[in-house]
Amino acid sequence: MDPVILVLVVAGVALVLALLCLVAFIKTRRQRDGLQKANQLKTAETAPAASAPPPTMPEKKPAPDPEPMRRFQVVATKEIKQCLFVILEWPGLDTNRRLSRLLKEHNANYDAKLGVYTIRDSQAGYKLTIANSQPPGTLPPIHEGDDQPTVAGVSILIHFINKRSVARNPETLIRITQAIAAIGGQILDAERNEVSAEEFEALRQQAQRMAR
Repeated sequence: MDPVILVLVVAGVALVLALLCLVAFIKTRRQRDGLQKANQLKTAETAPAASAPPPTMPEKKPAPDPEPMRRFQVVATKEIKQCLFVILEWPGLDTNRRLSRLLKEHNANYDAKLGVYTIRDSQAGYKLTIANSQPPGTLPPIHEGDDQPTVAGVSILIHFINKRSVARNPETLIRITQAIAAIGGQILDAERNEVSAEEFEALRQQAQRMAR
């Protein structure tokens, strides 16, 4: 056979095989695409519905400010007390005398056993204890004369007979505390933070609201 014809025959056979392979590839590709689309459709039909977004939680409102008296609150062993401190800036003989005179004006009684002064106000409905601001809290009997130790500061405690009595009538507490501070001192709360005149005014306003 002529070599040229042989080459042409081989080339023709190769071309036919190539066409057959191309047709087979196209059919396979179409079948695979069709199967993939069918699987996607089936998945979409069987997939669970999208969950609804979680309900919006209502915005929490800020807690109201605690009543003014709570700032001065301390928890004792068996009871809850209110406590204020007056720290004297220039303690000495003069401040001892002025403090003694103030306690006398408010009919304070000295308890020698406990080393404290007590003030009772029948109209206020509660008792105040005036103790030393320094441990162990005992005050010398400064009403007895000038030969007593210098008092550097006092703590003012309220013993609750009726807790609401203080809230309804804080004037006795405010008046005595501010009178001691007028000797020359600074008023502090139970955590030794300074108490302003505005905060005492808030106590008065609270009492007025409760009286209505």
